[in-house]
Amino acid sequence: MTMAELLPGPYRTQTVKRYDFRRPDKFSKDQLRTLQIIHEGFSRGFATYLSGYVRTIVEGEVVLVTQSTYDEFVRSLTNPTLIGVFSMAPLEGSAIIEIPPDLTFVIIDRLLGGPGTVPARIRELTEIEQTVMRRVLERSLTALSDAWSNLVQLEPRLERLEVNPQFVQLLPPHDMVVVIALRVRIRGVEGRVNICIPYIALEPIASKLSAHYLFGGGEKVETGQYVEDIRKQVETMAVPLVVSLGEAVVTVAELLDLAEGDVIRLDTRVSEPLSVRVGDKTKFLAKPGRLGSRLAVEITEVLAEKGEEADE
Repeated sequence: MTMAELLPGPYRTQTVKRYDFRRPDKFSKDQLRTLQIIHEGFSRGFATYLSGYVRTIVEGEVVLVTQSTYDEFVRSLTNPTLIGVFSMAPLEGSAIIEIPPDLTFVIIDRLLGGPGTVPARIRELTEIEQTVMRRVLERSLTALSDAWSNLVQLEPRLERLEVNPQFVQLLPPHDMVVVIALRVRIRGVEGRVNICIPYIALEPIASKLSAHYLFGGGEKVETGQYVEDIRKQVETMAVPLVVSLGEAVVTVAELLDLAEGDVIRLDTRVSEPLSVRVGDKTKFLAKPGRLGSRLAVEITEVLAEKGEEADE
């Protein structure tokens, strides 16, 4: 006689679900969904901040929110990689943010004046490169704090950086954690940024991890001090501004014969205003002049106002 035959009639057709006592589920589906909503706000804030910092478009989105053991998470990471260990006061314990090598080197290359390329061979970061990335992670934690502001006023602080996952032993191997994976794309290079938060850190606020509580009060995730920080970041961005004196078309032979003292006739008349370009868009008209010992232009007409774009 089988076990199913020993069960009362109403229960014989029910299937038995497997349960692994070594990795018990700590988070409900509603709690995981709430964590996804929170970190969708973080992914937008992280991408916006990073776009201004590296001066190029950065895209970010949450692609996975799951629970696993700490050992499973550590084994899933590459070696070397960039791991930031940070505290989450007033919550106890520490959490992890991991940026894969490809994205790390793109960010470093952009910040050091390069086009954003990935080296042919992945290597560990130098001390200077780690210092650069420490600043990136510290600013990213500000966006994380703002994303959590509706539930708890986090004060995350970066404690240390590691490049070898095996050296980051925050928890016993079988302790449960929640892993939030963000797909981030920078200049055609794509990778996953992982955030690992122990269950023991979230246990005191587990009852608040619900959509009802998240949207029940307080300001939206993206508002407040975070918006002010983004505004200040954008205002300090450097943008190229070019004054065009005019254009001319010459033949290859004429170009090869050019010598010192030759005069090139432009298509702009002396009385015509000059085009002032911001990036690849003509935004202003101006007339040339001098300011002290330097050449200068005086703006005579604004072609684009309040963010409107105007082609030449």
